Amino acid sequence: MWTDALAAWYEEHGRHDLPWRRTRDPWAVLVSEVMLQQTSVARVLPRYDSFLRRWPTPQHCAAASLDDVLREWTGLGYPRRAAALHGTAQTVTRQGWPRDEAGLRALPGIGAYTARALLAFAFDAQVPPPRDVNLGRVAARAALGVELHQATPRRLDTVLAASRPETVGAREHAFALFDLGATVCRARTPACPACPLTSCLSRPRLQDGAAPPRPPRRQAPWAGSMRQLRGAVLRAMVGDAPPHDLGELEAHVAAVPAAREPGAVAQALDGLRRDGLLGSDWPAG
Repeated sequence: MWTDALAAWYEEHGRHDLPWRRTRDPWAVLVSEVMLQQTSVARVLPRYDSFLRRWPTPQHCAAASLDDVLREWTGLGYPRRAAALHGTAQTVTRQGWPRDEAGLRALPGIGAYTARALLAFAFDAQVPPPRDVNLGRVAARAALGVELHQATPRRLDTVLAASRPETVGAREHAFALFDLGATVCRARTPACPACPLTSCLSRPRLQDGAAPPRPPRRQAPWAGSMRQLRGAVLRAMVGDAPPHDLGELEAHVAAVPAAREPGAVAQALDGLRRDGLLGSDWPAG
């Protein structure tokens, strides 16, 4: 099996000090998983502790206003994640935690990856590894001999489902794959000599120092985008002194390049309302 040496490597080199790995509380696990989506560990660490000090249980978070949760989330990006987390807190407070993938995926904002992460990390279920970018990259390179963007999700899930040795639990196996992808099997600078997966099908093409092929760009740059403007508008609206009308809001976000387009600020505001991140009772100008 291509992962045979992984457990021993993880025991010596794994990131065992990460706080979310020292808990099986589903709320703490969920907060970490939502925060870590497209956000680095270094940025998440202080925010994770701060969030859980303020709302240590879903009941505490459910009792808070969405505006308070969004303020706490400022700087982590993708505020819809915070809104979904708040919605999940409310649902779990009323109904309790589901214990299967279908039930977890019915919660706000939880997809296949997060549901499997909760099952593996909080409920000790023996499920296939939850596939994120790091796990997918390791599986694509080691088991299939290709880059992540060259493999289909179905192929990746198949090889990952068969990758866990019988003597290793689902939780530790997934953590080991995470860490290998984050610290050794990196996207642009893989450190093949340090990798324990000696049977990796991509080792011959990667260990000579050649850069892996880049995936096609799927998202426009952040700078100058509507996403940047939406973030600025949301920060203004949930801040300590929110603007009173559209003109004041436009002045507040004028430094954002996308705000210079006619009607862009109102468009961003309407989009935030449709996404449930802002109420509809604020004056439109």
